[in-house]
Amino acid sequence: MTTTTTTQPEGSAFSRFMASNWGRAARVALGSTLIGLGLTAIPAPAGYGVAAFGLVPIATGVFNLCPVAPMWGGHFIGAKYCGTRPPKQTSRD
Repeated sequence: MTTTTTTQPEGSAFSRFMASNWGRAARVALGSTLIGLGLTAIPAPAGYGVAAFGLVPIATGVFNLCPVAPMWGGHFIGAKYCGTRPPKQTSRD
């Protein structure tokens, strides 16, 4: 009996990127941009709504959460992709 072990990363490439440091930075940058646009370029009261919504991507980046990852087979908590845990391994008999 031969056992072959292959390593498959969890989730999609998109959800793994969003859990990475670069993905988290991109979410914070997007949130900051939305806040800036909402306060300067979009007239009130819609601008205030856009600025308030800008807090969502900032919070998800800071706390490493990805609310859309479960739609692509990922985890809501981005730390599930970090190096603290090895990827799933499958074995074939």
